[in-house]
Parts: sequence; C-alpha cells; structure tokens
Amino acid sequence: MERRNFLLAGAAAVAGCMGGPATKANPFEEGSGATSIGIDVQNRNFNQATLETLGRVQRRLGIVGGHARQRFTVPWPADGNLRIRIDLLAGGRYTTNSVSLKPGDTAYLTIENPVQRSLLRR
Repeated sequence: MERRNFLLAGAAAVAGCMGGPATKANPFEEGSGATSIGIDVQNRNFNQATLETLGRVQRRLGIVGGHARQRFTVPWPADGNLRIRIDLLAGGRYTTNSVSLKPGDTAYLTIENPVQRSLLRR
C-alpha cells in the first residue's frame, strides 16, 4: 500500500510538470503587445557620446564610449517619429534624421566622425 501511494505521488508530480515551461512573449515580435523599442548604437567616433531621444518619448538614453556598441530599450507605447540628439564629450552636438517607429521595432544609430555624418535608420 505504501509503495502504491509513493507511485501515485510521483505520478502526480510528473503530471504537474508536463504542462511544459511557461513561455514568455518576445517584446520585439510583431503582434506581441510590445510597448517599447530597441535602439542599437554603434559609435565609430573616438569621442564618448551622450544620447537623448527626441519625439514621442523624450529622455536621456545614456552614454556610449568611443568605438563602442550598446543597446538600449525605450518605452514606446504607440507609432511615432524618433530622432536622437548626440552630444560628444569633446564638443559637438548633432540631431539625427527622423525615423518612424512602432512598438517592437528596432532603430539603428551609427555615430560617425565627423558627427554630422551620423545616421539613424530602421
């Protein structure tokens, strides 16, 4: 009798696990209800850059070192245009072109030398 109870308890434990792991929705897949965008930055300039978003959401993104890459995530609740202000440590400021984004999209910023050649794209 005790062995039977042990086997039943083991079977119940296995059955509880058979539902599989819970899957999380990828916030960057279309139709997933995403409320943010990704911004991939490649700084080809030798100066450190401080970045700020302009558009639907205006906020400081952060700092990207010279000749470095970084990815940011920004809350982005609806379709809208994005521009990014680039402030270089050694001086120089530039505001990028505008791109239209919707939640779940990724924008790609390449900071060039000189900074006026920098480009924001989808």
